[in-house]
Parts: sequence; structure tokens; C-alpha cells
Amino acid sequence: MSLLLVKDNANSKIRELECDSSGLLKTTTADVSSLATQATLSAVNGKITACDTGSISGTVAVSAVSGNVSCTHASLPLPSGAATESSLSAVNGKITACDTGSISGTVAVSAVSGTVACSHAALPLPSGAATEASLTDITACITANKLAVTSVPATISSTHSYLWGSASAGESVSNATDQFSDSVDVDTFSKIAVYGSTTNYADEFEVEVSHDNSNWFEMTATFIQVDYSHGQFGFVIDAPFQYIRLKKKSTGGSGTDTVWAIVSAK
Repeated sequence: MSLLLVKDNANSKIRELECDSSGLLKTTTADVSSLATQATLSAVNGKITACDTGSISGTVAVSAVSGNVSCTHASLPLPSGAATESSLSAVNGKITACDTGSISGTVAVSAVSGTVACSHAALPLPSGAATEASLTDITACITANKLAVTSVPATISSTHSYLWGSASAGESVSNATDQFSDSVDVDTFSKIAVYGSTTNYADEFEVEVSHDNSNWFEMTATFIQVDYSHGQFGFVIDAPFQYIRLKKKSTGGSGTDTVWAIVSAK
């Protein structure tokens, strides 16, 4: 036979476990003061009060509940200031019809953004605008004072002026220093031609223009080249200036050249 030994912690001793004649473990002391004393489950059930969940009312704190809390209500009170009409038909009876055909007066649109469409059958004329009567008077005035087309000449004749020389011959011009031609007023013309001849085929000319016939400026873009076979020269330019003249550059010699220069303007 085997012995079962256990430790008695209260007395720090080793003790032997024993069984009774029925094979049950022998104990010397057992604390049963906290055990249920009911003999059957039906006796225990009689001591439990039924909980009527349908009768729960009042406020239930859900701060400790995790997740979503579902609430079902047959009706809820209206918020403060909410409309109290029970149906749309009741609300409709309180709206006054707006007759847009009777709207008149001035509507400020300064705060309107975007395009504002306006429909007008007719608009008043601005102050001082021409009327049909005044336009008729203008038409009659034009008819009464119109110029006959036949009175305008078919062509505009050219005007000729001499820079050097005359209608019969050229002019002797010194080679010792720079020489200047007479000036010609071309203020009333839009285009001019300058042409002529010289007996010295090596002569060089510059074109000068002025607004007051006193201060002169060279037209550097206009180049005058003398024909080395005949000594002739010429060019055509627009005339957005008042005066023009030619400058004959000195050749350093002591003699003279015969120069003939003409301005034709139209």
C-alpha cells in the first residue's frame, strides 16, 4: 500500500491522508459557512426576481458603452424655434403669391456677381442724341451743300523749283569748300523728286532737311550717286518735312563745277 503525504503549512509538518470505510477522504475540519444551503435549483430560482425590460424608463448612462448605441423613438420633440405646422399644405397657406408682373421701381444689382440679363422693348435716348427729325435736317443740309464731283480736277499738277541753276542753265559751284544749294519749301507736298546733273562726275551730294529753314539735318539713308557717264543723278522720297536742300561736298580743288538741281513736288 502506498502512503499519500501532504504538507501542513500551518505547522510545517508532513501529514498522512486517510480514507474512511467508504473510500472517502477523511477531514478533521471543513469551513462550509459560505456555501449555498438550498437543496435544489428550483429552490434557488424562487429567490430570483424577474426583470421587466419593457418597463425601463428614465436616463440610462451609455458613457461606458463601446461602439454604436441604437435608439428607437416613436416621436421626438421639435428643436427650439422650429416651425410647428403639421403638413406642407398648412405651410403653403401661409405663403402669399408673388405677382412678378407688378414688380416696379429700382433694384440694386451692385452685389450681384456674373451677368445680369435685362429685356427692354425700348430705351430712352441719351442726353443730346440725334433724333429722327435732326437726322433729316442734316441730310437736307448735305444735299443742299454737296460739291459737284466735276469741279474736282482730274489730275494734280507738279510744282518745280530750282536748287541750283535756272530753267535755261546750271550754276557754277566752287570745289574749294562744301557748298549748299537754295532751300525749297515742300510743306504742302507729300512726295518729291530731286534730280539734276554736274560736270564733275566725282561729285558727292548729301540731302539735308529742316523744319525752320535754319537748323539742318542730313538724311543719311538717302544716297546720291552720280552717273559716271553723264554726271546725272536723281531720287524720289516722301516729304514729311518742310524744307529741303543739297550739300555739295568739297573735292579740295580750286576750280568750279556746273551743277543743275531741280525739285519737283506733288
